[in-house]
Amino acid sequence: MELDTLGNYADITAIPLALIGIHLILRQLKLALIESERDHQRRQNEMTLNAYNTVRGDLRDSIRRIRIKLKLKDMFDEFTDDNLEQILNDNVLRDDVAKMLGFLNKFAVGIKHDVFNIELVNDLAGKLFIRTFKQFKPYIEEVRKDYSGFYRDYEELVDNLEEIRYTKKQREFAEDMRYKHQKSYIHTYENYSFPNDFGKYLLTVFKA
Repeated sequence: MELDTLGNYADITAIPLALIGIHLILRQLKLALIESERDHQRRQNEMTLNAYNTVRGDLRDSIRRIRIKLKLKDMFDEFTDDNLEQILNDNVLRDDVAKMLGFLNKFAVGIKHDVFNIELVNDLAGKLFIRTFKQFKPYIEEVRKDYSGFYRDYEELVDNLEEIRYTKKQREFAEDMRYKHQKSYIHTYENYSFPNDFGKYLLTVFKA
């Protein structure tokens, strides 16, 4: 066999070997990327839990203390003009409200920069974050007269949390309807005697 022929064979076999090598490299890179994303998710969840557990008690106590001063029964009670005047005329109370909203805004910044997991925050305290913003929105709008950027990250977080919760409810509703439909389908199937009622069964299926 001539040397040129051997060289041609070597060139031909080198191409698929190179392709196999590239495929293996790409596969390793993909696996490394997946593992990196999983590691980031684990660290993000840990940081979210640690941050929330660290401040949970103080935050809830602060919110409860402020609501007692304002005579708000709960997170659903209406925030009145008198409540706003009370905050604006009481420096201590105003400082407490500013600290409370400031903390919630900092948490929102952490989510914005992918430090905290918004899905986990929603599970832990989504309703608290949403209702507190809505309840104190008159105060937020008042302080925005001085600077429109106050608590913007917090507001964005609330919008995102509401979207998550709405989507989750829609998905749960769809799953519940699908389950009921399947249950009804099975029940209908069991009520027919085959083959005598096959025609009635088909009619029921097509109507569904």
